[in-house]
Amino acid sequence: MNFNKFPQQVSINFNQFLQISIVALILFYIPVFAFAAVLYLEPSSGQYQPGDVFIVDIKIDTEGECINTVEGNLSFSQNILKANDFSQGQSIITIWVESPEINQDSGLISFSGGIPGGYCGRISGDPGPSDSLGKMIFRVHGMKVGEPGENLAEIRFLTTSRVLLNDGLGTKAKLDTQGAVFEIVEKIESPKDEWQEEIKKDNILPESFEVEICQESAIFEGKYFISFFTVDKQTGVDYYEIKEGKKDWKKIESPYLLEDQTLQSIIKVRVFDKAGNERIAEYLPPEIKKPFLYWLIILITFGIIIWGIWQKIFKK
Repeated sequence: MNFNKFPQQVSINFNQFLQISIVALILFYIPVFAFAAVLYLEPSSGQYQPGDVFIVDIKIDTEGECINTVEGNLSFSQNILKANDFSQGQSIITIWVESPEINQDSGLISFSGGIPGGYCGRISGDPGPSDSLGKMIFRVHGMKVGEPGENLAEIRFLTTSRVLLNDGLGTKAKLDTQGAVFEIVEKIESPKDEWQEEIKKDNILPESFEVEICQESAIFEGKYFISFFTVDKQTGVDYYEIKEGKKDWKKIESPYLLEDQTLQSIIKVRVFDKAGNERIAEYLPPEIKKPFLYWLIILITFGIIIWGIWQKIFKK
């Protein structure tokens, strides 16, 4: 009997078992290693005192995925923090399905928007904030007095937050979230205002835009309305105003139902950013757009008449 065969057979079976075990482990842990988009806040920690105004940037890391829609729902410690504003400046979101909304009483902030063409993450070497979804501006309006750890202000994402893949199917991306916790300390110096510092640096107008006249049966019962949109890449768009003809300026949102359904009035829409910079777009009725051609024809006709009269006088 050849006993050398037995150890060899055992060795082969063990190697096969080891290979199968490794493959099984890899398959078992694939969900753990799968890519997942990450919503996070920057900064995620820090110290502030009553009266301080600070900025928290909402950012996204796609982790190799291409996404096109983000719905963010966040809660914050409303007994310590006051949410002053939400800036859309520098946001990669260009279509806001739900404009940022702040509910101070319940301590909630929500927004929803899309990115046409999709977003697949920051490009290597890009120095700009090309991963920002928006900036929240908070003011510390109080602090608890008690045991250590009670003066903590928390901002976190709710489980209703979601990110959709840019796959044409609206598939929900696997999502991780990372909130922020800030320590509130007793006032030891003059309050700081990070937001005012940003505003002072913004001297650039919002981007140019056009006012479009629209008429759709499903909107405003088929009446004429205007549509408009622009962005401000610094502090963000604050609000829009309209002036129809000789009427006073008033705040509006797009779409807006026109008061003058005859479309005979000059329509001016101006946009202000958070720093107060403004830009105006104008719509001229067809009757006002044509005077140059009208007067040109009159001028040519008048010139021909004068030339004819001069020719007769000269011949005499």
